[in-house]
Amino acid sequence: MSRKPIGWLRKGKSVVIMGLDYAGKSTLVNQWTKGVMEKTVTTIGLDIEHVEIQGETFNLIDLGGQQPFRLTIWKTYAQMAQGIIFVFDITDKRRVEEAVEWFWKVIEWLREDAPIVFCANKIDLRDEKKKEAMSLEEIINTFQLDKLSQEEFNQHSFRIFEISAKTGENVQEAMQWIFGRVIGSDEKSKIKAVQIYSIEKNKSILELPFSEEFNEMRYDESLIEIIDYNIKLYNKSQSTMQYYEQNKYDVYIFAQKGYLCLIVTDKDAEYNSIRITSQSILSVVDVLEQEGNLTPEFLKWVIKESFGA
Repeated sequence: MSRKPIGWLRKGKSVVIMGLDYAGKSTLVNQWTKGVMEKTVTTIGLDIEHVEIQGETFNLIDLGGQQPFRLTIWKTYAQMAQGIIFVFDITDKRRVEEAVEWFWKVIEWLREDAPIVFCANKIDLRDEKKKEAMSLEEIINTFQLDKLSQEEFNQHSFRIFEISAKTGENVQEAMQWIFGRVIGSDEKSKIKAVQIYSIEKNKSILELPFSEEFNEMRYDESLIEIIDYNIKLYNKSQSTMQYYEQNKYDVYIFAQKGYLCLIVTDKDAEYNSIRITSQSILSVVDVLEQEGNLTPEFLKWVIKESFGA
């Protein structure tokens, strides 16, 4: 598998597969998309498969599990995902603490409505005497998966499956569950508009209305003042988030790496969800800029499809 840039994404929702290297992520993709267990090579960066379910196209994104990729690209793709598949090798007891740490990092990054499926992989090795495989109870306790039923996390649909990517056992069931949740999670967005402003170029590079009301709203003096104030407030060494309560709507501005992301929302929008969305959008802007693919047209559909706006 070779690395494919974010620009290779197609219009459609994204489901992201994550887990440490050698957990069996690529084998899982091959088993599900082709029905066979093929010999795989280590994924360098990421690989994207396009799958069609119920007439809808999805990006199935397989992220490399090596530490350099966990530190660089995992957060961006986790934030823009409509669903997450986390794969864990049940025989890899040596690195279980590392897997637990990264699993909860991923949970922290997710949009609030993203469903999660935990795939405890390689159950076909449980009968091998040379392999010490973790039991389901041991996995639940070690990863503290019961926490996902608590109020802090219960906005995420969650399910654990014991699978074998090699033999295909329970693979179909796990994939049907996650894609079923993603397909059924559509809601009317509370976002009225997104505007991205380049501080360096001193101009707006994208205005994306989701409501006709924004066409009048954009000339509101208070919005102009908010942008001007945040340009002066901007500090290159840190990211900032500001919230402004207006009469008919609310405004959030996230600043990062020379850009401002302004999001206009309904009054009942959830702060943390908007914070993650705005941070995610600017992370995507940064990646597209590095790849030389930062155009208003492409950025528009990435925002529409990836952030549910």
